[in-house]
Amino acid sequence: MSDVDTTDRLMAMLESARELNVRAQWQRAENAYVGLLRRLDRLPPAPSRRVHETWTTLRVRALLGLSTCVFARTGSLEDALEICDRASVAVGEGKVPSLSGAVLGQRSVLLHRGGRPKDALELATRALLTLDGTHHRDVGTVLLNRGNVHVELSRFDDALADYEAAHEHFSGLGHPVLVAIARHNIGWVRHVQGDLPGALQAMSEAASAAPEWDDGISMLGRAEVLFEAGLWEESEQVLAEAIPRLAASRYRLDRAEAEFYRARCLLGLRDFAEARRVAGIARRRFERAGHVPRAILARVLEHQAELTQVRAGLAPSRALARRRANEAIELAQRGALGGAVMGYDPGAAARIIAAHWAIVAGDHDEGSRVLAALPRTLRGAPLTLRLQHLAVLAELSFASGRREDGLRAVRRGFRLLAEHRSRLGTAESVAAAAVHGVQLHWVDRGAALASGSPAALFDAMERARATFAGPGRVTPPADAEAAELLTQARALLVQARELPENGAAREQREDLTRRARRLQERVRERSWRQSGDSAAVRAATAREVNAALRSSATGAVVANFVSSGGLVRAVRLDGARPELLTLGTTQEIAERVRRARADMDVLSNALIPVVMRSAASGSLARALDWLDETLIAPLRADGPLHLTVRDILLAIPWSALPSRRGLRTWVNSWVDHQPDSSRSPSDDVLVIAGPDLRASTEEAELVAAAWGEARLLVGADATCEKTLAALSSARIIHLAAHGTHESENPLFSSLRLADGPLFAYELDGVDLRGAIVVLSACEAGLSTVRIGGESLGLTSVLLRLGARAVIASVAALRDDVAARVMPALHAELRAGAKPGEALARAIVDEPDAVPLVCFGPLVIDAGQGHR
Repeated sequence: MSDVDTTDRLMAMLESARELNVRAQWQRAENAYVGLLRRLDRLPPAPSRRVHETWTTLRVRALLGLSTCVFARTGSLEDALEICDRASVAVGEGKVPSLSGAVLGQRSVLLHRGGRPKDALELATRALLTLDGTHHRDVGTVLLNRGNVHVELSRFDDALADYEAAHEHFSGLGHPVLVAIARHNIGWVRHVQGDLPGALQAMSEAASAAPEWDDGISMLGRAEVLFEAGLWEESEQVLAEAIPRLAASRYRLDRAEAEFYRARCLLGLRDFAEARRVAGIARRRFERAGHVPRAILARVLEHQAELTQVRAGLAPSRALARRRANEAIELAQRGALGGAVMGYDPGAAARIIAAHWAIVAGDHDEGSRVLAALPRTLRGAPLTLRLQHLAVLAELSFASGRREDGLRAVRRGFRLLAEHRSRLGTAESVAAAAVHGVQLHWVDRGAALASGSPAALFDAMERARATFAGPGRVTPPADAEAAELLTQARALLVQARELPENGAAREQREDLTRRARRLQERVRERSWRQSGDSAAVRAATAREVNAALRSSATGAVVANFVSSGGLVRAVRLDGARPELLTLGTTQEIAERVRRARADMDVLSNALIPVVMRSAASGSLARALDWLDETLIAPLRADGPLHLTVRDILLAIPWSALPSRRGLRTWVNSWVDHQPDSSRSPSDDVLVIAGPDLRASTEEAELVAAAWGEARLLVGADATCEKTLAALSSARIIHLAAHGTHESENPLFSSLRLADGPLFAYELDGVDLRGAIVVLSACEAGLSTVRIGGESLGLTSVLLRLGARAVIASVAALRDDVAARVMPALHAELRAGAKPGEALARAIVDEPDAVPLVCFGPLVIDAGQGHR
């Protein structure tokens, strides 16, 4: 065999080992490197200087690759650096000084992974000065790793510059996996800088560049971005999948990081015991790897899991709380020595937890002293840590009687959150991000309740709610791929619906539905990459709402409901002195609501026997009477009534409660106080009738006739495409169609049209400002509450897009009732009635309770008297 053949074979062995290394297949890569080194040891002396340099290069690169594998597999920095020493000797003996930069770069990687980022940064910079800039792989690799060091040191602008330069080198090299790694890291820095949609977009591009790159590292980064976006369930699922892959790679540090991040997700999902257990596993792995700062962070997370469980109701002794505070202070002192890791400062994180424990122990002065060592803003720290800091500052201030200081900290926190949400592009993204404000809101609300001031409680509720209200963007994106995916999902669901639900076709029906759900998930993931461009919403205050009520002289009442500590309360405003009313227990009210909805579902079936109808009717009457007496009577409202409610209270048929018959009643999930525009009836009327409703076409024609002139989409014309095209130009919109609320995935709640379901997702971004939307469909008024308290569903999306009012059903709506009520409703609207008033008049003579609710912003009549 010639020397050329031998060299080519050896070079192929090196490239094979390097590919295994890039894909983190450490054991296989190590075996390949060892095999190459053995072959090199058996070679005779090189016949020429050129061959000698080539074989030396092969030896040095095999040793450098081997050092990575040994460290990843064993965690021994000493053994890995010893292999680098052998590579340095080989460089000297082979007289190939151009390789010295590669050796420096590899030492930098090992020192970084061994917990010495500052030393690693110095070596990486020296390596770049030594390397030949035309050698794309070496330069790109050192840039990539120096970017990682910059991230460790929270120098994110420098990290981004290095990653982008590495991306250019790897693109010139034409190596898809290295291109993907650099692109993924660019996404990670964008996430740290607050551009979450841009981060997810870059990570998606990375996955497309190298679909085979599935070592778990990319999943770890994506999970971190999803966490920051508030998508904690999704992040936890990605991490649960990534951990076994990282375990297979046997690189313990990445696996431990994934376990740390998963514990953090579990904590947010309120699985306290599991969060504490997984954080403990991560800590022990970090300790065995000799990475003290990371181990401290994991121990802080264990503290946080215990502390959060305590705050949820398990009161410890003051002695235990003090002991935990002292432990956290000791962690803070140790953590301050090592600098930031994984984007966090262990010392700062531990001090915040120590201050929390001091609050639990009642040692407010000690808590303040602990926090005094931290900078005021924690600039550059992750959003979650900054919000924790502000929450504990606020709580200490409130507890020490310094209410104004507490409010300043709270307002700073909500300004941070408003800035965060302004970058998000979809209703789901905005709603999900609310989870980051839970602790801050809890502190704000608790202090307001303790103050005994109804106005303070009203303001505290609206500070949190307004932060995540409104749409994520004004202009919808043009996403042809998402549109095609939705078209495919729609077709699959139509096919599934046409098959029987039992018998031999059941399995095929279920398969079609599963395929449609997978397509919907792809659309959902794409939506997270969309940026926002909508203005922040200003929170209403009790003072300004009361002033508006006084000037209107309509006798209107505003009731802002609060569920806390197992009780439902309401702040009542009528223009005079605000009142705080305690109405009942959350559990009993929720049970009555569920009972009422079940009875309404029974009564919606016109074919049920008389005896069953009579029993359900009696049960419903009793439930509605009880809800009326418990929730409405204490409000003392005999005129217009606006209710701000959340959670299961959104499912109450408020207009059907006995004392509200014939009276204007409207509902929203936050106090969206808007001026009374006194709009004249609109001529821009759109009426749509979906299929498979016995009277939908007749209802649509009667509604159109009530306006004299309207655009009608019925039969085959009532398609999703035509409906979407017509929505933005219409100011009165009536949709008579079957409705489905998807509780697990609320943005895929839908209305059934001629060519299949029109999803709530497809409406996101449509301009509906000022429109009145009537949904003559079952359950279209229902919503699902996300972890942070935000509601999502068809109705909530329409309101976020600016609808002046949405009239929708919170239970099954009988066809014959809709056919009677809807034309009367539209006749009232055309005559100039407010939407809530029009609904009240349209259903006042119905013998059975009608589950239609008027949802909309708080618009108070400007001095017109009430009709």
